Amino acid sequence: MKKILTLAVVLMTTIALFAQEKKDVTKFLGIPVDGYKSEMISKLKAKGFTSTSRDKNILEGEFNGKDVELHVVTNNNKVYRIAVVDKNYTTETNIRIRFKKTWGRGYVRT
Repeated sequence: MKKILTLAVVLMTTIALFAQEKKDVTKFLGIPVDGYKSEMISKLKAKGFTSTSRDKNILEGEFNGKDVELHVVTNNNKVYRIAVVDKNYTTETNIRIRFKKTWGRGYVRT
């Protein structure tokens, strides 16, 4: 009985270690959305984005053919979200039309 219990614990530990190795991280423009804010900003600048004049943490550039601002959102200086905001004001209707043209799907119902 002792051997079976030891084997079960070893097996569960091994499975837990393998689960920790495989890491599916969301990527934005091929850059993993994890790590620290300064690293993420430098990687985005290497992709062609530039800091805005009003805030060095907001980046400007082109994404999907539109001028956008990128906001790197953090929690304790660890990146967990990239917010893409149209640089030029647009309405919800225009966003729906652009989504339909880009992806060929119907309108999103709200």
